Order: sequence, then structure tokens, then C-alpha cells
Amino acid sequence: MKEGKCAALVLAAVLLSGCGAAEQTATSSAASGSGGELAVVVSVAPAESAAGSTEIMGAARTRGNDRELTEEEILAAYDRAVTACEWFNLNPLPCGGPVVLEDGIGYQRVEYAGFDTLDDLRTYLRSLFSEEVITRLISEGAQIPRYRDIDGELYVHPGGREADPEKGSASASVEQKEDGSYLINVTVDLLDNDQTTVAGVECYAFPYQEVNGRWVFTDFQLAY
Repeated sequence: MKEGKCAALVLAAVLLSGCGAAEQTATSSAASGSGGELAVVVSVAPAESAAGSTEIMGAARTRGNDRELTEEEILAAYDRAVTACEWFNLNPLPCGGPVVLEDGIGYQRVEYAGFDTLDDLRTYLRSLFSEEVITRLISEGAQIPRYRDIDGELYVHPGGREADPEKGSASASVEQKEDGSYLINVTVDLLDNDQTTVAGVECYAFPYQEVNGRWVFTDFQLAY
């Protein structure tokens, strides 16, 4: 990794996933020609106990302390970002209790320590993403919001899609740019019809930048 001076952020790798989560292989997709670039992390491990969420909320409050970021810290942040993004796509946060209908859509209360309201979830997301990315994830105005507050508590619309079977494993490396920000360069295997043979690859870069004193991903999405 190129060296440069930049604010640092101490990050803990917290491995999480939602209801019925299994290990997923990550991939990525290209961004628009505006200069934004996208990628995702290599893999996500199954969730441990809900007690681990206290570590997540602590990580949400960490900021830079004038030392250079390490590659391990950046990739750990990347792991957490992919897991958080999966909460909105593949593996929603753990939930339980009676189903509550809201606008004709069934929701269940989130059962994860530290995430009691939508504001709690948004606070954690701010440790990972820029406000633009958070707005896209939460999508409160969407036809079926994944998360919403009901009677002052955080609820989730359960269920999620399957990972793309035509995309295989990925490798990731960190590159430091001249302005002190970072790119995570990702190469993703594209699988043949047998879903085993590698027929090609896709290469992408994901931007990690300091915004208002906090290191965040300024563009992000799942692509598997």
C-alpha cells in the first residue's frame, strides 16, 4: 500500500449477519462514469450472539486519531460494511415476535442489542457510510421499507433474496491514493453455467474516504 498522511480510525472486525444467515461469497459491480466506483468484500461469516452488537455500537463512535490507517483496519471496515449492506438485501437483522401489518406489509420487531430504533441503526451506519449511501440503504420512502419504527421500536420486513449463483469468490487489496484516501481493489470470479468453472473476472474499486473527521465508504452496494 502506498504511504501517506491521513486521519486514522480504529476499527474492529465484527462478523455479523441476519436471520438464517450463511456464509456468503462476495462480488461487485461497476459504477457510473461519474467517477464513483463500487466493490464488495471477499466473504461474510455467520453471526455470533447478539451480545456482539455492543462492539458494533462502540465502533460507531470511533474517530480518527492522527495516525495512518493499516490495511487490516480498512479491510475490517470493509467486512463490516458488506455485512451491514446485507441487512438490507440478503440477511435482515434478527427479528421475532408477532407480525405487525404496516401499510399492508408484515413486520417483526428487531431483536438485536443496541438497535432499538431506526435512529440507532442510522447511527451505526454512519460509522461505515456517507450520508448519501445511508439514504439509499434506508429508503424510508420506498414502497416496502426494509426497516421502520413502529410504536417507537425498530421493526424489519423479514426475508431476503439469494446471492447471485453466477458469481464466485473475490479477492481484495487496498491502495492508497495521492490525496490520502483509499481504494479497495476487488477482482470477482464469474462462473460458467456449471457454477463451478471460472469463465471470467470483473475488476472494481471501492472508495474509502475521510468525511467530516470520519472514515467512510462514499459509494457502496451489493452486487451478488
